[in-house]
Parts: sequence; C-alpha cells; structure tokens
Amino acid sequence: MGHLSRFELKDKVIIVTGAGRGIGRTIALDCVRSGARVAVGSRTTGELETLAAEIKHMGGECFYHRLDVVLVSSINEFFAEVVSHYGRIDGLVNNAGYNKQAPILDYNEELYNQIIDANLKSVFFCSQVAAKQFIAQGKGGAIVNIASQAGVIGAPGRGPYSGAKGGVINLTRTMAVEWAKHQIRINGVAPTVTRSPMAEAAMRDNKAFAEAVKTMNLLRGGLAEPEEMSAPTVFLLSEAASMITGHTLVVDGGWTIA
Repeated sequence: MGHLSRFELKDKVIIVTGAGRGIGRTIALDCVRSGARVAVGSRTTGELETLAAEIKHMGGECFYHRLDVVLVSSINEFFAEVVSHYGRIDGLVNNAGYNKQAPILDYNEELYNQIIDANLKSVFFCSQVAAKQFIAQGKGGAIVNIASQAGVIGAPGRGPYSGAKGGVINLTRTMAVEWAKHQIRINGVAPTVTRSPMAEAAMRDNKAFAEAVKTMNLLRGGLAEPEEMSAPTVFLLSEAASMITGHTLVVDGGWTIA
C-alpha cells in the first residue's frame, strides 16, 4: 500500500485554471478523489460554484475565485486569495485555454492575440507566480501544463493555437531546467481532441476536422474522454512522478504516430 500511496495527492493543495468545464473540471474532481484540496479559477464563477458544491457533496474541499488568465493582475489576485485561504499551494494545473478555428490567412491580429494570450501567456505568468510561492515555501512543487497534440504536429485550421501549444511544450522544458534546483517539477499533458462543448462545436463546423477525429484516434475512432486526460495529470502531480520533469506526455490514442 505504501508504494500505491505515491499515486495519491493526500492533503495537497492543487490549483486548476479553467476548471469550470471540460478537462479542467474533470481534473479538479479527480484531484479531490485522489485526496487533494483544490482551488479553481475561471472567468465565469457560476460554473465554479456548481463545481464547488459537487466537491463539497463528495466530502472534499474546494475554494473558488474569479480568474482571467490573460491578465497578470487577475492572476496575482487569484493566487494571493488561494494562499490566503489555504496557507500554501503544492501544485498547479495550467488548463485554461481558448481556440477558434480558421485558415491562417483569415486570422486578424485581435483573434491571434486572444489565442496566444489564453494559451501561452497564461501558462508563463501563472507558472511564474506559482514558482515564486513554491520557492518561498521551500518545499518544491509540481506544475502540469495542458498542451495539445496540435503543439506536436501540424494542425491545419489551428495556426495560432498550434504555435501557442508548441510554445507551451518548450516553455515546460525551460521552466523544468531553471527550477529543478528548487525541486519544482514541470511537466505537460498533450491531449488529443477530447469531449467538450468547444470540441463538439468545432466538429460540427468543420467536416474535415470531424473526419480526422474519427480516423486518426487509432484506439478510439472518435473523441477521447476528459477522464483520460485527468488521470495522467494526477499522476504527474503525484510523488509517483518524482523523477519526471520537463516531459510532455502525449495522450492521443496514437494520432501523432500515424
């Protein structure tokens, strides 16, 4: 049992950004099931209230606060509130993100900036604030960045998003090198197309994309489930991954090898 407990997050304080829906919500719930106390943030607190109520009903503990990950002032305020509530943090999951599909020729500057900020700037500054807190606490910490298979291979129709997620994967490596001396581990999970309102809308709007999802997920022939992304995330946060840093685990049903 001792070895298995290394896969748990007993009494750890874990932050999950973009936790109101989709993968982020499932990660928050699975962290609680693994023994963690969670702090969740997103722009719409209504969804967070529902999540917090569900976690309380499970017998878990959830603190929520509004968070707009593209504003450094909002990030600073959110982390200060979490530390004020729990007294410390032990882990961070950078899950918040945004995408809108289009050919590269059709993006304007405003939409480009929106996608880059939501997916790359957010990871940079949330991780920076978390790392400063970990260093102040002196006991290390773990960060998991939710990247994408679009950051590993070409992703037609998702130019800015694929660029941002590729940036997240290399930023993960650089942070891992810089912060290893503080016993801070930084890893990534790169999901394939996973069931969410955003993914389902994209499949409705883009027949070629929908067809790719059906044929390129070799294990499934369709969408992956959020639970299939949360389990690797919990593993990378846990002591079971104590010798893993700078790595991005591609969870894609074989899409990127075909």
